[in-house]
Amino acid sequence: MNDRRPHRRGFTLVELVTVLGIIGILITLLLPAVQSSRENARRLQCEKNLMQLGIALANYASTHEVLPPGVVNAMGPISNLPVGYHMSWVVQILPFLEERNIYNHIDFAQNAYSGANMTAFFPRIDIFMCPSDPRMASMSYMGCHHDAEAPIDADNHGVLFLNSHIAYDDVGDGLAYTILLGEARESTTLGWASGTRATLRNAGHALSEPELTLPPWSGRAANAVPIPPDMDDESQEDEGNPLAEFVTGLVQSGTLPMYHVGGFSSNHSQGVNFLLCDGSTRFVKRTTNPDILRRLANRDDGFVISDNDF
Repeated sequence: MNDRRPHRRGFTLVELVTVLGIIGILITLLLPAVQSSRENARRLQCEKNLMQLGIALANYASTHEVLPPGVVNAMGPISNLPVGYHMSWVVQILPFLEERNIYNHIDFAQNAYSGANMTAFFPRIDIFMCPSDPRMASMSYMGCHHDAEAPIDADNHGVLFLNSHIAYDDVGDGLAYTILLGEARESTTLGWASGTRATLRNAGHALSEPELTLPPWSGRAANAVPIPPDMDDESQEDEGNPLAEFVTGLVQSGTLPMYHVGGFSSNHSQGVNFLLCDGSTRFVKRTTNPDILRRLANRDDGFVISDNDF
């Protein structure tokens, strides 16, 4: 009896290898497009975060008639040591970011490094973070304190600096041509409550310039050097803050210069997102002329800037 059933022919090894090769080529071609699409989405979310911070800063200014101080402290310049009061501009705008609960838990009689404030200051707040930044960071958006690399002090040319009280009318160069906030890749800073390089940066560095490289904080401070009690008579240092102790060790070892602040940067491949004083955001390319960046950071130098310059 003849078997009339059709014979099912399987794939040969050569055919399987060919198909797998074609799939591999397609994946190779599509992967950059997928990665680019994801990065574009992260960049857009970063812009939205900056806009939300801009709204909070505008509401603060509407309530108090001035922008918040970049950092509150009895005297300057501000060092990278966690010594002094050092409350940042970020702390001041918490009520305008629907973070009233955290704000209510802050003991303003203590400084930004007090163990009494650790519960309030250590929570991660998503709006403070660029999606392209590592999860271990705590702040991606920095206030502009100056147009050159210099310590944070009361005579800086930006809009957020030591004990500043800048009104929009004080921005003589125009709100649309003055930097309010910009991105910076966090590298072991004292957290978003600290009015140091943790929340302030300057335009003294090109956007393409390599950054200061610091070892990451692992969450432990076993080898940290204690804060010296004679550094500042007004200090309220607290041994209950291991991050503060770790950064102190970096400063005392010379790894982190005492008064170095640093510039703006990002993990976006082509440039850095900025928030201008008029509430608009701009993606500034890394190839932007450093002199233009410095002009944008100075609130009242009288220099005319074209929209095509950045």
